[in-house]
Amino acid sequence: MTSYILAERNRVARELHDSIGHTLTAATIQAAVAGEVLASDPAAARAAMRSIEESTRAALEDLDYVLGVLREERSGAVPSRTLSDLPDLIERLRHAGAIVEVNLSGDLSEIQGTLSRAAYRIMQEGTTNALRHGDSGPIEITVALAPESVELRVVNCIGAVAEGNADVVRRSGRGLAGLAERVRLLNGEFKAGPDGAQCWRLSVQLPVRVAR
Repeated sequence: MTSYILAERNRVARELHDSIGHTLTAATIQAAVAGEVLASDPAAARAAMRSIEESTRAALEDLDYVLGVLREERSGAVPSRTLSDLPDLIERLRHAGAIVEVNLSGDLSEIQGTLSRAAYRIMQEGTTNALRHGDSGPIEITVALAPESVELRVVNCIGAVAEGNADVVRRSGRGLAGLAERVRLLNGEFKAGPDGAQCWRLSVQLPVRVAR
């Protein structure tokens, strides 16, 4: 297998992990929420089910593309979710019952192409980990555009890190490794780990040339 083919397969494996992993995590939580409020709040239950339908449809598109690449078949267009799709991602988190605090600064539409797609995937994986391992506290999402870089940050409560919660510290090792590799390929900086006694922080800084 050539290095190019191996790199391409590793890339699509990351895409599959980020997309399907996020969808399954969010859909599982949303289904539980819908079941709990079905009798008391049918409108909220319907909203959760619509969110599951939308996110799984997008994941099926990703899966179709990845399988086409792995089978060396001619596949459709590369799935192109970007930072412009971040509001939909945040809405799915809220439908899953998460409290989400969002801090956006700068004109994010200036981030385009590969960088914007990678930034979306980073936020997708970061928020998936926050849903999976969070301790019911708020999820803080930050995307800040500066003249030469974009900062991406996800912070959430995870319980008593100081007591040595090994599961929290390991987190989703495969996902974090994939994120670190994605950031490295973009010449960025990647940090993930405990943030104080109760929180976990994912922090990424990517070099950027904004469109003019």
